[in-house]
Amino acid sequence: MIWVIGGTKDSRDFIESFPFKEKLIVTTATEYGGKLLEGVKDIKVFCKRMDSIEMGIFIDENMIEKIVDLSHPYAEEVSRNAIAISEGKKIEYIRFERENLISEEGVVEFSEIESLMKYLENLSGKILITLGSNNLHRFQNIKNKNNIFFRILPKWEMVKKAEDFGILPKNIIAMQGPFSKELNLAMMRQLDIKYMVSKKGGDTGGEREKIESAKEIGVETILLSRPNVDYPIVFSDLNKLIQYII
Repeated sequence: MIWVIGGTKDSRDFIESFPFKEKLIVTTATEYGGKLLEGVKDIKVFCKRMDSIEMGIFIDENMIEKIVDLSHPYAEEVSRNAIAISEGKKIEYIRFERENLISEEGVVEFSEIESLMKYLENLSGKILITLGSNNLHRFQNIKNKNNIFFRILPKWEMVKKAEDFGILPKNIIAMQGPFSKELNLAMMRQLDIKYMVSKKGGDTGGEREKIESAKEIGVETILLSRPNVDYPIVFSDLNKLIQYII
């Protein structure tokens, strides 16, 4: 069996294009990731967040011969654990990594979240954060929190998490992407945004539309770099990945 670490649109595109779906077994860390695969026939999907020990058990129980990692570019721990397990079990690990966009002039980029947070704390204008819900806790005590707007998925647990960290409802934008350039522009104008913060999610993650929108109206773009993971085998083209596996 081939273990597909999924939960992204990339993983759905891969699965839909793969000709031998009966050979695939898919895991996602969240129920939301599993819902992305609804309607795809002939695959087994397990929604469970696994640590390295659980990954090893999963591989043994399902007679996994190959790992194809299509997790989110920032799911660093998952990828590192899967690489380590593949080496220990002596099975092949293959990574699909979205292509990085060419950095635009004037974009501010940080390689780690701590430096980015220090930079944000000294800004006086309104800020749009599109880093997802996993980083909400970092903003609990930031001094300019009332000037920061957080765009997250419209899921109850994520909105509740934001409120638990002291983020007011007026600063929560609970919407499902992808977002067009026009919608990004309208949102930034309506909220009088001066700074837009994003991960380098590539085209699949809507990075291009966010950067182009910000540039058009003079909003400063601030990016968090992807984690630096040494993947043993990596593809950025789904067709080439499928051909390699076949």
